[in-house]
Amino acid sequence: MAIKGYKSFDVDHTNCYNSYFEEGKSYHVEGQIIYGVHGNGIHFAKRLEDTIRFSGTSETLKDVAIAEVIGDGIIVEGYDHYNGYYDLYCCSDLEVVKFLTREEIISHALTLGEFGMERFVSQFRLESDEIDLFMGKSIRVDNALEYYQRGNK
Repeated sequence: MAIKGYKSFDVDHTNCYNSYFEEGKSYHVEGQIIYGVHGNGIHFAKRLEDTIRFSGTSETLKDVAIAEVIGDGIIVEGYDHYNGYYDLYCCSDLEVVKFLTREEIISHALTLGEFGMERFVSQFRLESDEIDLFMGKSIRVDNALEYYQRGNK
């Protein structure tokens, strides 16, 4: 059963293994599908805000490309109880439906609940005018913006 979700990449549309992904194309991985860093398959997440953590960059705040994807074929579900990440997947077949524009990413993030929005602003590099869009949504979001985006530790 196919699952719609999101996948983040470095800004050049490569993953952490330096494989390049194109919009509108499908990708297949041979072998046993195993979720995890040392597994086999193509990873993606159900929620956009959960993908940023898994992009190939290592900075605290990341410049990433995010795509809408459809995972299919053999799909293994994963999770990270410790950090609160669920609905993570690894699949044998992945279609990159569309790379989202920055405006689409921000617009989507503004529709998230408090927890998702806090997770988003703590990981995605925002411009100063974008920070203003998120300010006042909740105390938790404001605190995350001050800490992660503005560097007020």
